[in-house]
Amino acid sequence: MIKLYNIKNMKIKRYLFPTVILGGVLLSGLLLNPAFAGASIIPTGPTTTTHPLCHYPLCTTATTHPLCHDSSCTTTTTNNCTTNCQPPSTRYSCNASTYQCYQALLGTYSSYNDCLNACQPPLTRYTCNASYQCVVTSNGEYTSLSTCQNNCITPVRYSCNTSTYQCYQAIFGSYASYNDCLNACQQITQPLSVSCYTSPNTVSTNQTVTFYSNVSGGSGSYTYSWSNYASGNGSYSQTSFSSSGTYTANLAVYDSNGRSGSTSCSVYVQGQSTLTPTLTFWADKYTLNQGEATYLRWTSNNTNYCVASNGWSGSKSTSNYESTAPNSQTTYTLTCYGNGGQVFQSLTLYVTSPTTTINFTKLGRNLSNGDRVYSKVIRVAQSDIIEFYLTVTAGSSSDLQNVVITDNLPSVFSYQSGTTKVDGVTQIDTLTTTGLSLGTISRGTSKTVIFQALSTNPGTYLTYTNTAQVTASGVSAISDSATITFGLVAGASTVQTGAEDSLIISLIISLGLAFLIWYYLKFNSQGKLVFAKVENKIRDLRLEYLRRQIKR
Repeated sequence: MIKLYNIKNMKIKRYLFPTVILGGVLLSGLLLNPAFAGASIIPTGPTTTTHPLCHYPLCTTATTHPLCHDSSCTTTTTNNCTTNCQPPSTRYSCNASTYQCYQALLGTYSSYNDCLNACQPPLTRYTCNASYQCVVTSNGEYTSLSTCQNNCITPVRYSCNTSTYQCYQAIFGSYASYNDCLNACQQITQPLSVSCYTSPNTVSTNQTVTFYSNVSGGSGSYTYSWSNYASGNGSYSQTSFSSSGTYTANLAVYDSNGRSGSTSCSVYVQGQSTLTPTLTFWADKYTLNQGEATYLRWTSNNTNYCVASNGWSGSKSTSNYESTAPNSQTTYTLTCYGNGGQVFQSLTLYVTSPTTTINFTKLGRNLSNGDRVYSKVIRVAQSDIIEFYLTVTAGSSSDLQNVVITDNLPSVFSYQSGTTKVDGVTQIDTLTTTGLSLGTISRGTSKTVIFQALSTNPGTYLTYTNTAQVTASGVSAISDSATITFGLVAGASTVQTGAEDSLIISLIISLGLAFLIWYYLKFNSQGKLVFAKVENKIRDLRLEYLRRQIKR
């Protein structure tokens, strides 16, 4: 009985909870049904149905259920919709693709004419672009192509011929009107300045010396007249002397308007000797546009003749200049020979190919070493003065606007205040900090920036890369670098070493000691004896170890 009672209890408990839940749900449904519930428990209000065909708010049928809840106990009121329930008026919409009007139940327009007036394709409009061509744009200023073409005309501009000082028409000329060009295109006459110098300034007997003129200012062409120990009517005069002494040449120069200037210069001539030859070789410009020319110049001392190689060839005088116009990056080498030996120097000209946007080149030279040649690699020592040379060239497509150049020096170089110049004109000291504004660079032209820096303690590293960057409106930023290498030119007592240097020195000493010990043990008789004793000792220790292992 107890078992049966437990079993029944378990069955009751098993089905009791679901039964209670299901019964509760059914009871709730009955209580919520209006037909079953008493009026005093769930009152109900009127039910309103909108007329489905009429779409007019007055056309409705209302049925009210009183408190009796019997299906016959209803009150029905029906509004008369006859006058209001009319079919909707015909409306129209515009096809946005074909611009045709069509009937639509909920159309935007109430009449066909209203739709036709509004459903029109947009007008084609034209704009004059920067190349002075008419193109279709959605918000162009011209409604017809002919009107745009009549107004889209390349403006007439003018440029100044700096040789004849005449104005001429040019598509991209610097001046908007002929009068503006005339007012600016004037030859400015400066006072006539005359000087001269010799190269070499010390020569041996029977060695050729050149007297050079240096003339500026005046107007028109120059007429030269050499006298005393030089002669001729050219810009320079060459001669030699058979005996030692000091010789002076006189120079008089006249311009086209009769202005004149005079000067003199001397050379010291010594007897034949074996003095070491010297050579200075440089260029007027180191960065050229393709097709542009520059002058190579050189002077030498204690030399008899020179020979050109690499980018040029042939015999050259001991001091002279020569024009060149390379089409690509070219290196020029000049070797001069004298009784005391020979000397040579090389320089590289960097040529920028024509582009439509911008070109940029960075070079440098060591002024403390007397370098005259700019290059991509500059060798310096601590406390040397470096001069950097940066050239920005506008491409052929358009002028460069809002050009800014920035050169953030490595920490081991210190900018020298007041040394920044743009095309020879001194600028503010912002190049190495916030950047230097170059303004506008006309297409096909360049601006050259130079500045100086002091090399400080190089620390552990001996090679540094200095990168400069140029930005302009509407073009991507461009950068270029020069490499500065610290050479071991100081005395041993002044060379500073860092942690890496100490490590290398320690490694070299360790290897040297290891080699000496190996050599002593391998080839010296005393060393061999020591080596044999060490081997016997190691063998004895090994046998003793094996005995102990066996006893265990």
